[in-house]
Amino acid sequence: MDSPKSELIRARVVGTSPLAADVRTALLSSGALLIEGGHGPDTIDAMVFAPWDRSAMTAVPFDELSDDQFDQAWQHTMDEAIAACSEARTSFGPSGGAIVLTTFTTGFAGGAGYAHWAAAAEGVHILAKSLARQWGPEGISVNALALSPDEVGVDTTISGPISIALPARPGASWSSTLAFLCSSSARDLAGQTLTVDGGLWM
Repeated sequence: MDSPKSELIRARVVGTSPLAADVRTALLSSGALLIEGGHGPDTIDAMVFAPWDRSAMTAVPFDELSDDQFDQAWQHTMDEAIAACSEARTSFGPSGGAIVLTTFTTGFAGGAGYAHWAAAAEGVHILAKSLARQWGPEGISVNALALSPDEVGVDTTISGPISIALPARPGASWSSTLAFLCSSSARDLAGQTLTVDGGLWM
């Protein structure tokens, strides 16, 4: 008996951060075909938004935070997220597709010195819910993948930990969860946030 063929996912990753590079590696390892670029004719099945660049995500005390620094963190990230999602929608085939927005759990817990980045993380989280409600009837699943602060470069010695407990699953990997969210098997999920940080945030 022939074994079932695995699903070929044509995915686009939006972002130039080290996290985006890790996302590309994870998708390639899962057998996905990466479709780079923007306004091309290629049809995609999934888009992953991973903008979090650790070189830019520096801690700034709230009372010293400038308008430009807040705009760079929050406004720029949200503008990029909206543009990436809108472009993905026009790149999906007639059966729809999957949008995965990465975020990180500092947005859920807050973080000293990282108010601007925590606001951006939570903004992306809420965007996933809003777009899922609007585009779900088109066959487009929109969900969020929440990662631990260290995945994006947040210094928890400054921000404070997101949990006082040790991780329930040390060394947890998010790559298989990402592949699942990009697949047709996850199409019935809408506006959900899957947190893969070993159980630090519960």
